[in-house]
Amino acid sequence: MATHILTPATARLALISCALRNKGAGWELINDAAHEPSGVTAVVQHPTHLEIKHPVGAVKVLWMQVTVDEYYASTGLRCGPSAGLAFSRIELYSGPSTTPINPATLVASYGNLWVSGVLVLPPA
Repeated sequence: MATHILTPATARLALISCALRNKGAGWELINDAAHEPSGVTAVVQHPTHLEIKHPVGAVKVLWMQVTVDEYYASTGLRCGPSAGLAFSRIELYSGPSTTPINPATLVASYGNLWVSGVLVLPPA
């Protein structure tokens, strides 16, 4: 697992990113010849949400977003993160519902969730 560190003149930033997929055995990080997580070490499936672990030593969250790919977009799936310093929650919704759905019920051979964010690290 690599963590890509952005180093602007005023702050140290960590790029958090990954692709998530559930082919039927539970949600996993995609880490293969074409995909590599940055800063994310695990995904944990809960009955009401997914949790991604990103223990990069952050002191602030600048932003975090989760988007569905074209397959899940065609099904009306919506998602949103609640970002934290060492882990973030991802809740998934079907259509206009305001009740999160169980992530275990979403199974697709090629359907992905795309996660990206930037966290502030302490000075070097």
